[in-house]
Amino acid sequence: MELIDNKPTLINLIARRVRQLNKNARPLVEKHESEDNITVALREIAEGKIYPVFKKKNDQNTNDE
Repeated sequence: MELIDNKPTLINLIARRVRQLNKNARPLVEKHESEDNITVALREIAEGKIYPVFKKKNDQNTNDE
């Protein structure tokens, strides 16, 4: 498992996933009755089910014509 060593990236990933779970997205790990969505998001990250994807600036579609 590759750990996320950048705190702002980790916080952003957790926040995005919690928002998805709050909108009834299906958890990628088994959700126990007593767990909140923050705990589920953290477990998903710890188990490698979700991870950050970074876009390169060169990948944007731009035409310089």
